[in-house]
Amino acid sequence: MVTPTEHTYGSIDGVQSLDPEEFLLSQQQRSRQTDEREVHVQRASRFLFAISVLAIALFGVLTTGDFAADRDTNLTLSTTFSNRRGSKNVLLEKHYDNREMFFDHQAVDHFQPGNRLVYAQRFYKKSKYWKGPGHPILVIMGGEDSLDPPILYPYVNKGIAKEFHAFVVSPEHRFYGKSQPVKQATNEQLVELLTPDQALLDAIALVQEVRQGLGCNPDRSSSDYCPVITFGGSYPGFLSAMMRFRFPDVVDISYAASAPLELYSQTVGATAYFDKVTQVAESASPGCANAVRSTLFSVRDELLAKNFTVPHAAKVVGFCPKTFPEYIQSIPEFFSETIAYLVPAFFADFNMAYYPPGPDTALERACAIFQDDDKSPVERISKFYDLRSEVEYGYQKKPKCFDLSLELPSGPNARIRGADNSGTGGGFSGEIWEFQCCKDLIIRASYSEESMFIPQPFEYAWLSNHCHERFQGVPVEPFRLVSEWKFNDLSQDGWSTSSILQTSNPDLAVINFPHGAHHSDLGSVWPRKDDTDDIVQGHKDAIKILRQWLDEVKSDSVAK
Repeated sequence: MVTPTEHTYGSIDGVQSLDPEEFLLSQQQRSRQTDEREVHVQRASRFLFAISVLAIALFGVLTTGDFAADRDTNLTLSTTFSNRRGSKNVLLEKHYDNREMFFDHQAVDHFQPGNRLVYAQRFYKKSKYWKGPGHPILVIMGGEDSLDPPILYPYVNKGIAKEFHAFVVSPEHRFYGKSQPVKQATNEQLVELLTPDQALLDAIALVQEVRQGLGCNPDRSSSDYCPVITFGGSYPGFLSAMMRFRFPDVVDISYAASAPLELYSQTVGATAYFDKVTQVAESASPGCANAVRSTLFSVRDELLAKNFTVPHAAKVVGFCPKTFPEYIQSIPEFFSETIAYLVPAFFADFNMAYYPPGPDTALERACAIFQDDDKSPVERISKFYDLRSEVEYGYQKKPKCFDLSLELPSGPNARIRGADNSGTGGGFSGEIWEFQCCKDLIIRASYSEESMFIPQPFEYAWLSNHCHERFQGVPVEPFRLVSEWKFNDLSQDGWSTSSILQTSNPDLAVINFPHGAHHSDLGSVWPRKDDTDDIVQGHKDAIKILRQWLDEVKSDSVAK
């Protein structure tokens, strides 16, 4: 039976002034002291890591093998699926492919067996290529935003699904989009309900129900057994890897692109992320790093030297006065929130979309803006925000001003600079994501002297103070997940930017994508004529490995 998790691992409540490295060491010591309470999971074999050189973090994880799960996952429910028009089993009706559906009996709290509260979890399915029991079920994990159609990752829901005659299902992550376990949840409720633990069990429950609805036999020895393969990119990639790692009795293979396992285990150097952003930008456009750095310092010095008021500074840079955040009351705060934080965050987004590389990408266009010597430093910043409006918000023409409210999360005490230095995001999704980054998914990222941004160290104390002001009563727990889940045991050699570059383990394989970007192997377009050769070959290699491992699963069932 699944038991509740105590929220004590790595708590940093009350920390006010402690050197980050000393604090990290103290937390590692604390996590070791809780060994008698940790859950130990035997490592699954056969992992494939596909690494991008140009992106921050990109890798695929494919695993298979039979191992005992650390917790009971007998979550099969006696429910029916619905489409809001009435209740009936519609899994096999192609009419509902790529249309939203709802799992009406998803548990609100999987860790309270006596709690019978349920909610409607949104999901999508695709049965176009399904050839019946005995074929795989592909599970595309939702992440930190509303999950809207069409289904993510055409390489998966078209290419792989067609190759293996598979059924595709894609669950929306709880508390995003229309999947709301609790309306207007309190912080106390979110502490218990908005966790990766609950999200994994949501997916497991849905998989069990789908498998039953498709007529699959859960017994691996049966010819009607349907192997389960999970997929995801970035945070959903992390969830995909954990689905296999924590529930190997349900999930047979996991493909995880850009899954930042080492970032969430706090083992990645704090400056590695934005040092990599700088390296990629400089490689894309030589001189870009120095141009960005000098522009930022020039704008900061100009704003401070001319004694601008905040409204005047906002007008000079090009921010919309009607939606300018009222909490910003000084020029140092203005610069810190709207420029020193947002410029790196936007560059991080442009970096993640830097595929295929070329002059039309947002990254190279951003570099060109900062390298335009005919423009003043302030004019370069203003044009950079115009680019953001075009790329992120779809403006076809130059806006009259940049709407900063789009970058502001909702909720009390919200600030533009949030818990995720790579960009928290605006609105309700930004608020929910920031909660996750405060509670469990601590993103230890800062700007070094070698980066192209204003140097700033990462401070757990700042994060703790910010998160406690933002979400009162919420513990900040950087080591809870790795302490309980032991997912740092998944790899032997870590890449400094949170992925896995190489391994000496014979059960692990590595595919490098020298020209790839943030999970570009699972891009929004497939097939695409301009795919680079390494991505094309990587897709072929992944199919080959999946086929081999699916054959092994089938052989095991025949042998039994």
